[in-house]
Amino acid sequence: MNGETGPRRRGQAQRIYEDLHAAILSRRLRPAAPLSQETLGRIFHAGPSSVRRALQRLAREGAVELAPRRIASVARPDPQRLRQLLETRLLLESDMLRRLAGRLDGQHLAELREMLGAQRQCLAAGDALGVQEWAQNLHLRLAQLSANPLLPDLLGPLLERLAVSIALGRGQAHTADSCRQQAEMLEALGEGDAERACACLESYLRGVGERLRFAPPPTTDLRAAFAGKLAIP
Repeated sequence: MNGETGPRRRGQAQRIYEDLHAAILSRRLRPAAPLSQETLGRIFHAGPSSVRRALQRLAREGAVELAPRRIASVARPDPQRLRQLLETRLLLESDMLRRLAGRLDGQHLAELREMLGAQRQCLAAGDALGVQEWAQNLHLRLAQLSANPLLPDLLGPLLERLAVSIALGRGQAHTADSCRQQAEMLEALGEGDAERACACLESYLRGVGERLRFAPPPTTDLRAAFAGKLAIP
């Protein structure tokens, strides 16, 4: 009987997906890095079905490139895709901010400012991935507070795809300026100034795009990316 079945196989595929996703977001795996299914199977002690499922999921999210009769690879930088994601996010979140302006109570604003404070702490510690995660959490929380149950479902995957596109670029997307722009956005929401909040959001997203460069970097070997993190024979 095939030992790679049922819950065990799903668990292996999830673990491979999560670890590869984290390696791409943290830039331990660089654009165009080859993702040999055989090598991944040895690294994760998993069968080909689990590896394939993880790679297919990453491909759907734009993090991996799959092609017939070719070794899978980390996706290559795509500035046009980044621009499209930022434009879509601006459209979606601008409407959200107009609905929220003047409607957030003190408790909610305090919660959002705590999230922004966590971003700043990660920035000071040089934790770029932590900054990215807290930025996503803040904007997703705003979507949850909008009272539109569809908005978090739409924004969440968009934020994940944008995080991948940012990771494929070079440069620091989130800086002290991006934290300041988000702080001003929250201040405008508290004051009920929807147009100022939207202008702050636009400046924030434009800055994210402008700080990234898209010259292809050298690829990273799979074993080097996971050295010290997984048991590799």
